[in-house]
Amino acid sequence: MTAAPGHLTPATLVEWALRDDDPGEDGDTARHLADCPACREQLSRLRRVVRLARAIETPDLPEPPSRPVWERIERDLRGTGEPDAG
Repeated sequence: MTAAPGHLTPATLVEWALRDDDPGEDGDTARHLADCPACREQLSRLRRVVRLARAIETPDLPEPPSRPVWERIERDLRGTGEPDAG
């Protein structure tokens, strides 16, 4: 994906969103962000996503399906008959 003319690339915004430190006001990217509300907003949204993703803990993730469920999925994918009803 490329950036709209005159804006930062998505890759640059993601790189900045993933940083743990404050990059400060040095450099072309910082100067662009200081002058461009659209890129600042996009960076803000990406930083929220990064914060939320980093806050996920293992208990928040779903449990993997049980072995019988996997067996049923495998059977259905092989097309060896009608899906089990239940």
